[in-house]
Amino acid sequence: MVRLIAESEEDLAPLRQVDDARATRTSGIRQFPEVPFTLSDTFDIVRPSVVAFASRLVQTPVGGKPLFPAIIGTGFVVDSDGIVVTNRHVIEALEKLPPHPISGVRSAIALVWSEPEAVGEGVALPILMVEIKGYSSITSFRTNGPFYGEDLPDLGFVQLKVRGIPALPLAAEPNTLRQGLEVATAGFPLGTDPLVAYGKVSQLTPLLRRGIVSSVLPFPAPQPHGFTMDIMSQGGASGSPVFLVNTPKVVGIVHAGFDNTNLTFAIPSALLRDALSACRNGASLDLSDVPTLESLVAQSPRSDELRWDSFMFEKPKV
Repeated sequence: MVRLIAESEEDLAPLRQVDDARATRTSGIRQFPEVPFTLSDTFDIVRPSVVAFASRLVQTPVGGKPLFPAIIGTGFVVDSDGIVVTNRHVIEALEKLPPHPISGVRSAIALVWSEPEAVGEGVALPILMVEIKGYSSITSFRTNGPFYGEDLPDLGFVQLKVRGIPALPLAAEPNTLRQGLEVATAGFPLGTDPLVAYGKVSQLTPLLRRGIVSSVLPFPAPQPHGFTMDIMSQGGASGSPVFLVNTPKVVGIVHAGFDNTNLTFAIPSALLRDALSACRNGASLDLSDVPTLESLVAQSPRSDELRWDSFMFEKPKV
């Protein structure tokens, strides 16, 4: 487990106030009072449920040292048993990663964060590299009438080898999505680059961005088939939650954007909810070998720098 040290114990106060005074957990999904939050409050609650999908294998110059696992995409927890939703194309990229050439261990990992903790006179933010237990992607899709979104919704689910991460509630009620609705996203646009912009790990949290719903597909309706936002989508942001700015409820998931524009397509939570139901299909999960986040944090050794099994290789000459 890696910790990023902050200045003082006082840095923990705002996070604790939001988490303890405003949020309680029921069946792994946080329940919130019907009062408006500030965007900062909302993000503090959403942040622990956001997951980065990454590769252990990082290409560096010969003799170089990787600073951080290579982030490929984003996801967020929708079931506290360790189910994370992301885009199908993110899962496909993870499945194509080569295994470790010596141990044969899979390269794909998930990065999850715990709550900040006091360390002496400072504060640490724990980050854990979690194994991926399995994948499930949408392979077919049918509707009772015309559908104006992507023919096969870009959705998939990842089962992590950890449970107990709080799940984000889905706002899938009719008439939730309307043009002009203020929304925000939290994820990892540009992948690892913003986290190591100064040649060292200087940031660990997802990036928060804000905008409005620009359009709904095909036109205003109780349950749109998709929507766009005026928030730029960049590599690594795929799978980010789209949530309300004044309460931590998810209205959709980022899945594609137009290059060099601030127009991004997203999939509504109503579709996500139905896909999750189909993914579960009434089956019980085998969690016998899946520890809780709390136990992982308690058992993990502390380190002030990132450490993971890595190796070096030279690029072939062409």
